[in-house]
Amino acid sequence: PGAAAAFDTEAHALPDLIEVRIGGWQPEEPAFDLFSGEHLGQESQADFFRLDLVLTGLVNPPGDARPKTFDPFRFGPKPVYGFIEMDLDRDVQTGGELNAPQYRYVGNIARFGGVPADDRFRDRVALDASAFDGDITTPPFVDRSGEEFHLALLGGEFTRQDVEVIEGNADGIFEAGETWQVTAPFLHRAHGFEDFSFVNGGNYPGQYMPLTTVQFRHDPLSDQTTVSLVFPLTPEGAGRMRDEPAEPANFDPTDQTCVYEGLYDLQFSAQFIEKYPSGAPEEQIIRGWASHEPGEFLESHDWDITILLGTSYSESIVEGVYYVWSDAYPNVVRGDVTGDGEVGDGDIEEVEDFIEANDAADGESDGAVAIPGFAEDFSVFDVNHDGRVDGLDLLAGEADGDSDDDEDVDLWDFARLQSCFHAESLLDPACAGHDLDLTGEIDLDDLRLFGERFSGPQVR
Repeated sequence: PGAAAAFDTEAHALPDLIEVRIGGWQPEEPAFDLFSGEHLGQESQADFFRLDLVLTGLVNPPGDARPKTFDPFRFGPKPVYGFIEMDLDRDVQTGGELNAPQYRYVGNIARFGGVPADDRFRDRVALDASAFDGDITTPPFVDRSGEEFHLALLGGEFTRQDVEVIEGNADGIFEAGETWQVTAPFLHRAHGFEDFSFVNGGNYPGQYMPLTTVQFRHDPLSDQTTVSLVFPLTPEGAGRMRDEPAEPANFDPTDQTCVYEGLYDLQFSAQFIEKYPSGAPEEQIIRGWASHEPGEFLESHDWDITILLGTSYSESIVEGVYYVWSDAYPNVVRGDVTGDGEVGDGDIEEVEDFIEANDAADGESDGAVAIPGFAEDFSVFDVNHDGRVDGLDLLAGEADGDSDDDEDVDLWDFARLQSCFHAESLLDPACAGHDLDLTGEIDLDDLRLFGERFSGPQVR
């Protein structure tokens, strides 16, 4: 609240996602080791899928980030949290999160300074906190993300007893060069289905959250951490993983479990609702599965994926704020508030119109709009995320480091950046393009961002 909380950037790295891989997988001996095997081609019907998230640097499994039991750094100072949502039928009308969409991709991506260009996110992204009205029938439809399953990287779900150290010194801290496999209920079927599901045997009726194993592996040569999930797609794969004969789908998440079983229940439950509707508007989240055949949605390379990752604050926050979000996929173009994939005049006009329409709302007509309740509340028009929509947010399209407009970022631009290092630099229009973090000043943070954009002559 108020964008004021303890966070030590030196001690706690912000997770940075650089690669996502998903596809069919064939473990060599699934009853003993899920992570040794081979990827299968797109034409093969696999019995397992594998999801890999590759992050820069050393990132460790998450501890408990809840305020009352706060212990996020139990396994190391750089925990990763987040949600990887998988839309198996590629239909945004089916699946989603009814109770807490503010923790998911569509509830947070606008905080990164723009709107995704993909049409599947149209009318689904929260542009400010008013989107979380708890009403599935009103736009934006943040409740209906379309996900059928998600990987939940959360603390509090496991202890050291659930960790198998494959490589490392087993001192309880995940360190460089180590490989851990953690078994916990990481994979959840979308919680929006639960009130309408016939699944039974979990913590409560409708919940499909089987035990799954996630591997954390740090490669010291590349200095990257890969977080991997392997899970059965079919009953045959579920049987092989437990070294048992395959069981038919039985709505029980505590024995043999697989993606097919979770989808079979959705089809069965949706067909029941067609015959005996409850009248609840939330039924919309499952109704489409009545006409779906579960076996048609097991090609994991075809699934739509969204990812939201972050870490924990350094200290507990009693208001129940858990995560510092730091990366997302698909990403957005900063300043692209219209969602067309680029920053242009239309985006600047949208920000200007917002300021004009809301300037006096805070009691002062000063060309700026203060966001009440920041940072629980936010606005997509607050491109630099400082709690105000003002002239700095209009600079997003210009702040690219290319001060001479020659379509590259080179030493000529660096010379201009050097000349802009002084307090009055933003009074010079030629310097505006070097305020890369849109803070209203040009400092070492802008120099760091310039280095990331530096390409050399004639290379964009």
